[in-house]
Amino acid sequence: MACNGAYAEAWQFASFFCSAGLLSSVDNSGGAGNAFLTDSQVDFTAFIEANVGMILYNVTQSTSGPVTAVTQTTLTATGVTWNDGDTYRIATLNAQEIATIELYLDIAAADLHAAMAQSGMCDCSLASWAPGFLQKLNIIDAASYYQCSCGQPNMSDELRGRYLDWCSTQLEAIRTGNLELCSGHTGSDFPSVGWAQQGWTDWATAEIIYNEGAS
Repeated sequence: MACNGAYAEAWQFASFFCSAGLLSSVDNSGGAGNAFLTDSQVDFTAFIEANVGMILYNVTQSTSGPVTAVTQTTLTATGVTWNDGDTYRIATLNAQEIATIELYLDIAAADLHAAMAQSGMCDCSLASWAPGFLQKLNIIDAASYYQCSCGQPNMSDELRGRYLDWCSTQLEAIRTGNLELCSGHTGSDFPSVGWAQQGWTDWATAEIIYNEGAS
């Protein structure tokens, strides 16, 4: 179901507002089934700490785990193995920072759930673009309402007000169905493409009109 939990992760929140470092590249160990990630192009010790809850993602295999060991060119994370060429991602957030951001994302997601439920979008299959849009809306909504010392940038009141206005506009469009998130549908705020027969002569046009009226 679409109306369940947050739509964004802590690392997305932090990288969206440039409030935490984000590393992403590929394993270049040359091997397979390794217990640790190898990237000879990076000095991990300059950014990453072990046993503080930093999460290492193997994007290729869709696995992740907390970092337990760091050397200059390797990272070890619980339950994560690596093949040469696997893509990795890690944000420089510790466990406390991740937990705080996730709490705010969960709270802010309730706004999205309420708007989607009102327009009957909770049980549909989302359009291909919708998850990304919901992630953005979830992140900005959370950042606008809640002051997070770990991942929240210092916003001016003017900027916060603009973010809140934008979020309110999007939520209202979802609630009224003007912005349709379900696959195969378009709301009134989006252009739709239809078809119509065209006649190149007056006689052909008249025939089209006659046939439409007779059908």
